[in-house]
Amino acid sequence: MGPSSERLRSLSGRIFTSVLVFTLGIVLVFAVALTSIFYYSYECDAEQALSEAASRAASYLDDAPASDVTTLLSQQFSGVTRYTLISENGLVLYDSQANADQMDNHASRPEVSQAARTGGAVSMRYSDTLGTDTVYAAEKLSDGRIVRLSETRHSLFAFLGEMLLPVVVALVVAAGLVFLLSRILTKHIMKPIDALDMAEPLENEIYEEMVPLLQRIDDQQTLLKKQNKELAEAESMRRDFSSNVSHEMKTPLQVISGYAELMKNDMVLPGDRQKFAGLIYDEAQAMRGLINDVLTLSKLDESAFTREDLPIDVRGVADRMADRLSSFASDRDVSVKVEGDSAFIRGSETLAEEMLYNLIENGIRYNREGGTVSVRVSRRPAQAVDVVAFREEGAEGVIRELVEVRVSDTGPGVPENMREKIFERFFRLDKSRSKETGGTGLGLAIVKHAVQYHHGVIAVEGKLGEGTTFVLMFPGA
Repeated sequence: MGPSSERLRSLSGRIFTSVLVFTLGIVLVFAVALTSIFYYSYECDAEQALSEAASRAASYLDDAPASDVTTLLSQQFSGVTRYTLISENGLVLYDSQANADQMDNHASRPEVSQAARTGGAVSMRYSDTLGTDTVYAAEKLSDGRIVRLSETRHSLFAFLGEMLLPVVVALVVAAGLVFLLSRILTKHIMKPIDALDMAEPLENEIYEEMVPLLQRIDDQQTLLKKQNKELAEAESMRRDFSSNVSHEMKTPLQVISGYAELMKNDMVLPGDRQKFAGLIYDEAQAMRGLINDVLTLSKLDESAFTREDLPIDVRGVADRMADRLSSFASDRDVSVKVEGDSAFIRGSETLAEEMLYNLIENGIRYNREGGTVSVRVSRRPAQAVDVVAFREEGAEGVIRELVEVRVSDTGPGVPENMREKIFERFFRLDKSRSKETGGTGLGLAIVKHAVQYHHGVIAVEGKLGEGTTFVLMFPGA
């Protein structure tokens, strides 16, 4: 199920919107900025020109008789520029565009008062009513009178208003160009993305910014492949396990069923009934042992064992298991001895008993007549390399001491190329002697799981013909 249409966004639309907004913003900002720069540059030039015209007019009028100044202004100076002659006390003597008698006193006008003090001045005033700017340039004559020139121009806002149409046209053209550009950019950007080979994410030639995404995809694919492989292996193991369990249970059931049928049909001599009953009992015990081992393994596989963190005296457990198997060892003419001091680990005592029971039982079962099984428990300080190994097994907390358990026998030994396989379920080194030696073929699988439960490691040592030693190492409590 893909994402909803409300959450999907078009890449071309995103590019178009981004480029359009950016371009139109740039065009608008540049239009306003350039228009303002042009306007203020033009204003500066116009003020300079008006000031120079005022200086020339003052120089010209100074050379003329005072009585002819008004006449000269009306005859010689005309056009768009407004000329005003002002007396020393601010009275308007002449104005080229208005009746001087009706005009107010100009003594307080900024350009007039400044020109009276310094000889010349330039100022500009904005008219709210007309929306225009008026530039004034005043020059003081030699007789104290002041000649003032003024010109009216559009204000900056009015000038920008006049530029609005060209700017709008430019924005429309820019929008059209951006639309075409976004289409081209989208195709160019999407070309390597469309060509992505998701089967090999890291083999693509792609943008640097997409490497983290492709790395994540590759990691997820690797994880999925690993999980699929583990699931396939688990399924294969489950089928093999079911097949092996069915096979192992079929034999004792056939024996029990056969002997029971003979006894039911009264086809057994009275003297043989006890023998047949003993055979049925032995096969039933073998089946019960198999079922118990299967249940234990199932619990370990499913993590059904509650994680316990109790102190366990490994030496004490070894002593109890050796006592429990003393009868079995005596029947096989094998001696069992336990050596070493008390050593504590943390975990499940039930699993610890299962672990040592199976190791000692295996040592007895696959030994020679007159052989021995020895269990040695010892402690030693932990080294840095040991701590790293146990951390990988899930051990936590401070590890200062290690507990080593060595279970040795004097049996035929295990070939080096088989030392990993012996921990597989139902694996037997000598299948021809499996019925003779007995056992379920699950003991060492249980041992391996129990060792892992206690965050320990297990190794196999020894030489062919000289016996086998199982070395177990645990973090000390």
